[in-house]
Amino acid sequence: MKTFAKILLVTAGLGSCALPFVATAADTTAPSQAPAQAAGKHRHLRAMMQRRMARNHLAARKLGLSSDQIAQLKAVREQTKSGLKGLRADTSLTREQKKAKARELLQGARAQALGTLTAEQKNQLKQLREKRESGRRALL
Repeated sequence: MKTFAKILLVTAGLGSCALPFVATAADTTAPSQAPAQAAGKHRHLRAMMQRRMARNHLAARKLGLSSDQIAQLKAVREQTKSGLKGLRADTSLTREQKKAKARELLQGARAQALGTLTAEQKNQLKQLREKRESGRRALL
């Protein structure tokens, strides 16, 4: 029994010493796997965006948006996206200034998006949001 324990400890020790070398060899010999690993890096963000997109599609269906309204909302989203991208690339602003400008940009986009809705659709949206919030409160 003592011999078996010694053998087990020696192999475990050798294995743990060799592990860093094996790991670095695997990293250097497989550069083609790097993009696949990077793609899986932000899985939780991708899942969150998919849930948000599904929720937006459901809301659009419940609100009964016309194709014209959907096109206007897409344009607002694209404009906001490009504005935020440009803001991130701007190196002349401090972090606080970027946050303030991003907040202004998003508030303006929200106002534009709400401007495309009719009064009835705004009321329906308000009810949908209240329903979602009450469901969240019930979970807490």
